[in-house]
Amino acid sequence: MQARGRVPAAVDLRLVPAVVLTLAVCLAIPLIPYDAALLVPWVLAVLALGATGLMMWASAGRGPDQGQSQAQSQGQARRRGRTTAITALAAIALWVAAVAAVQAVGDRAPVWGSGWEDAVAAERPLRLSGEAAGPAVLRTGTFGDSWHLTVTVQAFGHPSRELPGGAEVVVSGGQDWDRLSAGTAVCFTAAPEAEGATVFARASTAPQTGSCSSSAGAPGTNGAPTGRDIVRVAVHQAAAGTVGTAPQLLPGLILGDRSAQEPELDESMKTSGLSHLSAVSGANCTLIAGAVTMALRSVRIRRPVVLGAVLGVLFVFVIVVGPEPSVIRAAVMGALGAWAVFFGRGRQALPLLCLAASVLLCWQPGLAGEPAFQLSLAATAGIVLAARPVEQWLTAVLRRALPGPVAGILGAALAVTVTAQVACQPILVGMTGEFSAYSVPANLLAAPLVPFVTVPGTFVAVLAVPWPGLAGAVFWVVGWPAAGIGWIASEVSGWPGALHAWPEGPLGAGLVLMHVAAALALLWLLMRWERSRPARVRRLGPNGRPRPAPAGHLRWSLAAAWTTVCAAAGSQLGLVIAPPSGSLPADWSLAACDVGQGDMLVLRTGERAAMVVDTGPEPTAATGCLDGIGVERVDLLVLSHLHEDHAGAAADIIGCCSPTEVLYSTMESSPGPGIPDGARQPVPGETGRAGDWPASGYGVDWAVLEADPGAANENDASLQMTATVHTPEGDYTVLLTGDMEEEASRALLGRDVLPDSVDVLKVAHHGARNGGLDVVRAVGPALSVVQVGRDNGYGHPHPSVIGELERHGPVIRTDLHGTTVVSLRDGALVPTLTGARAPEAAGTRSAGGDG
Repeated sequence: MQARGRVPAAVDLRLVPAVVLTLAVCLAIPLIPYDAALLVPWVLAVLALGATGLMMWASAGRGPDQGQSQAQSQGQARRRGRTTAITALAAIALWVAAVAAVQAVGDRAPVWGSGWEDAVAAERPLRLSGEAAGPAVLRTGTFGDSWHLTVTVQAFGHPSRELPGGAEVVVSGGQDWDRLSAGTAVCFTAAPEAEGATVFARASTAPQTGSCSSSAGAPGTNGAPTGRDIVRVAVHQAAAGTVGTAPQLLPGLILGDRSAQEPELDESMKTSGLSHLSAVSGANCTLIAGAVTMALRSVRIRRPVVLGAVLGVLFVFVIVVGPEPSVIRAAVMGALGAWAVFFGRGRQALPLLCLAASVLLCWQPGLAGEPAFQLSLAATAGIVLAARPVEQWLTAVLRRALPGPVAGILGAALAVTVTAQVACQPILVGMTGEFSAYSVPANLLAAPLVPFVTVPGTFVAVLAVPWPGLAGAVFWVVGWPAAGIGWIASEVSGWPGALHAWPEGPLGAGLVLMHVAAALALLWLLMRWERSRPARVRRLGPNGRPRPAPAGHLRWSLAAAWTTVCAAAGSQLGLVIAPPSGSLPADWSLAACDVGQGDMLVLRTGERAAMVVDTGPEPTAATGCLDGIGVERVDLLVLSHLHEDHAGAAADIIGCCSPTEVLYSTMESSPGPGIPDGARQPVPGETGRAGDWPASGYGVDWAVLEADPGAANENDASLQMTATVHTPEGDYTVLLTGDMEEEASRALLGRDVLPDSVDVLKVAHHGARNGGLDVVRAVGPALSVVQVGRDNGYGHPHPSVIGELERHGPVIRTDLHGTTVVSLRDGALVPTLTGARAPEAAGTRSAGGDG
């Protein structure tokens, strides 16, 4: 045997069962009934005692029997050793999980005793009092934006009941929530709802600062700023004079403070897969620890001193950022990542990672349910296991074009980024239901810039308070790579198909499992490459010739590994190149047609039949929409009034689909050309049915609320109708308002003509301001439809109208979403974008448009 170097150590997996079992127990205890949760620690303790006893019995087994051969004795000893090892690992895992279970049950007990769990299960509105855990985050949705904020609820109900230890609730609401900062006491009303271990709540009132029992406007329990607050303010001020998007990104890249990020940049960071860079993460801590390591090792400082310096720097980092559980978790994971990458101790770091994760879970079992902990654990595991071989390969490649030290720095940074991203992808998909098609290339582009921001920025952050001028000068320099990261995010997020929805159901779960299998296969291939290139050991046979490599099973293993990797890559490529818009669902029952600056709403009445409300101005757009959704027969055509943006294509719809009946309203003495002789004006109180329901599975019952030919203008003469849409899944209601303006709508409300509530509101006058907000507030729609043309010259829709609509539910806008269909599934209205758009020239005209 001829040695040519050190063979990489085998991966030590002995503590993996302990951390996996502990994580599973901590995730399960908040979800199972409380009585069952009380039994979990006892069950684990009994099993642990049994495993311990079995281990002791196996280790103290009798010696070899007389008459046994030496081979038999050795075989018996090996079996006894395997039994002892397996039972020892089982005992360790069970004891650690039992300790974590005791802590988890202890954390849950006061919450359960307060009645909070029963209140959440009831899903009824509650008055909640708590403290904002951080700044609100804007979530830009397809059908409306909302602000999300984690609030630590400390009291609930009326009269108020104290919640010992507090409970975190993810609150979603309107723009009023954007003004809250971390630590602000807040009082609001919301209906909490549990999804797994996380409690979500949609706020039904605007937040009031101060606790519910104190006067509004109170700043919180303690108005004095903390040391962390002082440092954050100083960093914000020092970063203010930097270039481009650096003032927004530097606080996040250095301290994990995203409060300076504007919604557009925040969305770009998420879409491009770079949002993790502006959070306190294990990867960032790894880079900080790695910079200290490389700097000290370059001047030949001994490893024990370097390790002490790394721990000291991370300790200072925790103090500066704030000694919260998430920050401590990131520092611990970062130290382990640095140990793996920069000390070349990846194999030894895995048991340390498992030990650290187990200790953290025993200390704070609630970390198991936090996405940040899950992501950090996955990222650090990826770094520990795969970053070293990836870094060696990348450094070897980069040295062909770059100087050795630069290649080493870039190789290490890229290795940390890529391995962390691959390891975190399944968790990110499970959290968001989406994946960024370009997250890997975006991270590859941004990774070389991150160390030049994170490392010097973190060290200088402490100096921002006593020496703001020095900090400002350093931040001006590091602001350039920070602005580069912002530019990458903005550019990548604008690439076609940057963000895609992950499939739901069994297909989505199968793809996640395939991704995990591919990541493990790729890890095996990397570790095999690390052990074979360059050859560490040359194995020679008895005759001095090299031993042949094992052939059969190795070839099959390599083929299986590469097949799994290629299948996972191909499946994700298929999702990337698939059209982002959904195809037409078979169960659609309402369609908001994009006909430009005009209205056309289609309510399904049969397999290929519908009731059509208005037609828009352009024949091509109107007939194209019906063709696109498969409507061949019109059972009822309703023209709310005879302005061209509502009735301009009526003659073409009549010509192609021969409506069974045509209803219209107008203030004019005659309907004019294009309206057939059989058309008529209905009267208030008239009702009818379109379609053969229930035989056909779909149908519409309609009722006329108002039709005033004596109105002051054509807009106010609009038909006001309600429609009850029947589907195989159930029924829902739609209010059709035409272009009626504010004063006429207020008069209808005064006469109690309009319904108390509806499921869908066709918003009056394309969302113009003169349509008013009274109807919206009165009927509280679960879903609103605004039909309006792109880049219209009227300012439609008005922001105040959209803001009020979004307080009640999602908003479909044909200018943003194109033709959109709605399905009723499990009692919920589900919109689907068809991808169809009106021609650019379609209807930029409107009568009486007031923005």
